[in-house]
Amino acid sequence: MCSTHGERMARLTQAIDDLAAEGLTGLPPETLVERVAGIWSLVEGIDPEIARRRTRYTTPET
Repeated sequence: MCSTHGERMARLTQAIDDLAAEGLTGLPPETLVERVAGIWSLVEGIDPEIARRRTRYTTPET
């Protein structure tokens, strides 16, 4: 079952609120990266155009 736009927005809002409530200090860097990546995944689920544009901003690994 697909979630509605409202449900996806609610999950995104909750993820942002949870991270803000916990604060950024004290989180291990890898945990912070994981959480922010999860938030971006939620954003991309709401607006697939963002996912397409985001690929232009990644740096190639050397």
